Amino acid sequence: MPTPFMHLALAEEVLQGDELSRTASSLLHHQRGPFLLGNTAPDVQTVSGQARLESHFYTLPRTTGRPAHETLFATHPTLARPAELEPAQAAFLAGYITHLLLDELWLDDIFLRYFSEDWASRRQRAFIHNVLRTWADRRDRQRLNGTVAPALQEAEPQRWLPFVDDDNLRAWRDWLIEQLSPGRKTHTTEVFAQRMGVSTTEMESLLSSPDAMKAQVFCRVDQAALQSFHDDAYAKSTKLVNWYFDQ
Repeated sequence: MPTPFMHLALAEEVLQGDELSRTASSLLHHQRGPFLLGNTAPDVQTVSGQARLESHFYTLPRTTGRPAHETLFATHPTLARPAELEPAQAAFLAGYITHLLLDELWLDDIFLRYFSEDWASRRQRAFIHNVLRTWADRRDRQRLNGTVAPALQEAEPQRWLPFVDDDNLRAWRDWLIEQLSPGRKTHTTEVFAQRMGVSTTEMESLLSSPDAMKAQVFCRVDQAALQSFHDDAYAKSTKLVNWYFDQ
């Protein structure tokens, strides 16, 4: 699924766009930090040790066509009513459901469409998929400006989620901020390499070669497909955020 920095880049784009409703735009610009943190927060499972279902509200492989945010709100109905929440918590939840949506779109439109067929071994397909995610992660990390880390620092969880401890959300927040500090790089390559049991050198060798990327990665998912995914994700994310605040 998309990496935290891919989620953050899209969140910033949604904030800077003109398609947010007046209600959503006003609240989210005043609560930018919580919104940005929410856009990454389902991945707190890497810190909390929770099962994916507990933070993402769907399993892999999928067992239902119900959108994950609907399952979240059915399980925790109070979170579905932003007018009854503190502004920071409401902004955080708007980001949280945007993350769930983006993950589901990537699963359907990228992973299942391009990486589920048997054009290579399962291990090799997983490797290429993770190289693609790392490439996109680096592209989107460069799109983030120096104001993102300070904004995240202002996000101070106060029982925003009934299923994740505040301490875990803070630890997750601080891990992101550390990677956004000047001169630092993301840990994405190391994380994916460790999960797959390969060396970072193997991934870097492919990532550093435009010809190899074209021959092994973009022959499977071309730039037009990635742009189509982005455009659809932006439109649907904005629509979901507007729905959350204006329902």
